[in-house]
Amino acid sequence: MSDRTIYIVIGCDTDPDRASFVPEAAGASTLIWRGMLEGIPRAKEALAKIVDTDGNPPRFTWCLRADHQVKMAHGSYAHVMETHTDFLLDLERSGDELAWHPHFWNHDPDRGGWYQEHEDVDWQLEMLRQAFRAYDAVLPNRMRSARLGWTYHNNRTFAELEKLGVKVEFSALPGHRIDPGSGSGPTANFFDWSITPNHPYLAAESDYRRPASDGESSRTMLEAPVFVCRSFPWAVFRGAVLAKKMRAPGQLLLAMRYPSYFVTITGKPALFAPVQNQVRRELEKSGRVFFVSYFHPDELLETGNKVYSLENLAQNLRNLIDLGEREDASVRFIRAQDLPGLV
Repeated sequence: MSDRTIYIVIGCDTDPDRASFVPEAAGASTLIWRGMLEGIPRAKEALAKIVDTDGNPPRFTWCLRADHQVKMAHGSYAHVMETHTDFLLDLERSGDELAWHPHFWNHDPDRGGWYQEHEDVDWQLEMLRQAFRAYDAVLPNRMRSARLGWTYHNNRTFAELEKLGVKVEFSALPGHRIDPGSGSGPTANFFDWSITPNHPYLAAESDYRRPASDGESSRTMLEAPVFVCRSFPWAVFRGAVLAKKMRAPGQLLLAMRYPSYFVTITGKPALFAPVQNQVRRELEKSGRVFFVSYFHPDELLETGNKVYSLENLAQNLRNLIDLGEREDASVRFIRAQDLPGLV
């Protein structure tokens, strides 16, 4: 075996259930967590026999919710950690990582209820500080890695995570951008990773979206972007889907300008294939690939969804392992917190 390696980071935005996957979540008076409590054990059992080059089963980075929405629903930022401590520690003992996934959900009845706050940055920073303290009080020193809700960031939130001690951040979605000024529904959010490279980097202090240039000050927190495929046809396909979903034709134009495509690792293998082909191309070019992906826990339930499922996750992992064997490359499952020592 050569020293060529595919490092696989499998993150999970451990969110409460969505009504499209768990019908009882629609109109519920609180947040529902079946995906986390039922889907995760189901996945751990189902994937145990899929092993990497070293004989290890998949290792997951569980990005746990601790934020304003959780506090409003359950009375505590750290509800998930306080209520399911033993469950989470068992995951950690199995070799997984416990990380952080704060959303900037805020509530305003005049705006239709919950919305993603992207204007009041002072509010964002204070929420991060309070949620961090609450999480850390229950499970100390766990938040080495983080993924922000809806891949959102700005320079100040990025710097704040670094101040709080986060070592690895993996919210970036290279080549993707959503403008809150058009469409409806999900456009309460905003993110801009249009200029971000498809590999880990230390961000410039002046712009979290790109690596620091020579002579430019950089952050110490590693940004490890979600791995994407550079493909005009597939980018246009995803842009068209997003434009229809958001009722925002401008998303198609953005996809044409920044031809980047991705699908979460629980997506149908046929939709995942372009991303896998990009892994092969990157491996041929550099000899090492840091494949970072993510999914949501309600996708692990038997819901009959036509795009996302545990079965897809298993097949996509097998396909990546087969790719490594064909390309004479090692395949290693790692946690997000392991990335700084490898990059």
